[in-house]
Amino acid sequence: MSALENTSTTELTRAENTSLSENVPSAISVPTRIDHNLRYAKQAVLVIGRNTEQYSQLASQYLVSLSNDPSTGAESHINVAFVSASTKLNDIQIRCRLIEQLFINTLFDPEQSLAVSVLRFAKQQGEAISIVIDHAHALSLQLKYELSQLVSLAKKDQLIINVVLFGLTEAAKQLSLNKSLFKDKMVVIEATSGQVLSLDDKKIHHEKATSSLTFGQKVSLFFVMLMLLAILIWGYQVIADALNKQSNPLDKQLNKFDVSDTVLPARDSIASADERVVRKMAKKQKRVTADESIKVGSGGAASSEEINRAILALPVLSHAKQLPANASDVINALANSFNNITTGASPSIDVTNKKTESTAENKIIIEQAEDKQIQPIRLAKIASHYYQNQAVVYEYGYVIQLAGFSDSKLWHEFIENHRSENLFSYQRLLTEQRFIVVTSRVYPNKTMAKSAIKLLPASLLIREPWLKDISLVISEINTFKG
Repeated sequence: MSALENTSTTELTRAENTSLSENVPSAISVPTRIDHNLRYAKQAVLVIGRNTEQYSQLASQYLVSLSNDPSTGAESHINVAFVSASTKLNDIQIRCRLIEQLFINTLFDPEQSLAVSVLRFAKQQGEAISIVIDHAHALSLQLKYELSQLVSLAKKDQLIINVVLFGLTEAAKQLSLNKSLFKDKMVVIEATSGQVLSLDDKKIHHEKATSSLTFGQKVSLFFVMLMLLAILIWGYQVIADALNKQSNPLDKQLNKFDVSDTVLPARDSIASADERVVRKMAKKQKRVTADESIKVGSGGAASSEEINRAILALPVLSHAKQLPANASDVINALANSFNNITTGASPSIDVTNKKTESTAENKIIIEQAEDKQIQPIRLAKIASHYYQNQAVVYEYGYVIQLAGFSDSKLWHEFIENHRSENLFSYQRLLTEQRFIVVTSRVYPNKTMAKSAIKLLPASLLIREPWLKDISLVISEINTFKG
C-alpha cells in the first residue's frame, strides 16, 4: 500500500471516529468517500441528491479531480468518458457515446453489453478507465446493470475500471427494487452528507401509498359495498327462482307418463334402446336368410319410425338412471336407419351382404369421426422466468442464441418446425420495438455451451448460432419489462 493510500485511510478513519464520538452524521466529503470505495471496495458508485444542483455540482468536481489528482501521475494515463444521460437517448446511443470516447476508431457492436465490449477493449489496451455519468436516473435498468457488472468483472481480471454515477434519488429507488441484481456491485452515497446508504435504507425505499380517505368516506364506501353485495345476492335468488319455475312444467309433464307403458323399460338408456333395435334387426335378418329372400314391405330390419320412437322415449326416461352410449352404438343405429331408408327403393336385398356392407360403413364412419377429433396443439410460449431462475443457479451460465423475430407468426413457425429441440424464448426491446429471441437451454459454463453448438442439427447450424452470457439475457429481459 502506498503512502498516499495510508494517508487517505488514516484521514477517513479519523473523520469517522470523530463523527461517532460527537454522535453526528459523518462529515467526510463525497469525493473522499467516492475515492475510498473505488480504491478498496472495487464497486460502482451512485451519488444521489434530492435536486439537480446537489449531484451535478459534485459530478463537475469529480471530473476536475480526475485531471488534478496527483495520484494518477504515477499510474498509467486514465481514459475518461463522460455522458449526460437523458430520456431522449436510448441504450444504443449511450453505449456508442461511451465507447467512442474511450476507444477511438474502434469497431464495436452497439447492441452488445458494455460489460462485454468495454471489458474486451480494456484488456487489449491495458489502460485505466473511468466512466462518469450525470443524470443517472435517466439511465435504463439494463445500462445500470451493465455498468455494475463491468466493474465486477474488471475486479476479477485485475483491471482498473471505475464507474461513478450522479443522479436523483429515483435512481437509487430503482436499485432498491432490484437489489438482487446490484448486491455487492454498486454503492449508494448521499450527496449532502456523504454517507453510504444500504439498498434497504428507508430513504431510498418506495413510500407505500397511504389512504387519503377520511373516516366518513371509509364508512360510506363500506355501506356501498354492502348494498352491492345485497343486490348481487338478490339477483342470484331471482334467477334461481325463474329457473325453478321453468323446470316445474317439465316435471309435471314427465309425471303424467306411466313409465311401464313406454317403449323401453325405465332402466334402459339410449345405448340399450339402440341395442334392442339391432337385436330385432338381427332376428329378422336370420329369418330372411333361411327363406333366402325378403320382401321390401315386410320389414327385414327395424324401421326408421321404430328408431325415432326409441329416441323420442328419452325425455320420458330422463328421471331414471341412465348410462352413456358409446360412439359406436350411436353410429350403428344411425347407419342401420340409413340402410332401411335406402332398401325401400329396391324389391329385394341380400341380407348377408348388406350386413357386411353395414359393418364396413360403420368402421369407416368411426374412423372418420376419430380423424376429426381435435388434437392438442403445442403452443409456443415466452419463458422469461426460466432464464431468471437459471441465472440464480448458474451465475456464469451461457445460452446459444439461435434466432430472433419481430413477427410472432414467423416465431411460431420456427418453434413448430423445431419441436424436437429443447428451445426457449424471451422478449426484449430492440429499437423500442418488441423482439422475440430464441435460445437453447442454459448451460453452466461457456465450455459446455460451445460443445452443445456442435451437436445442433444442420437446420440450426445454418443460422450461425452464437453464445450469450446469461447476465446479458437477464438485462435484455429487464428492458422489455421496464
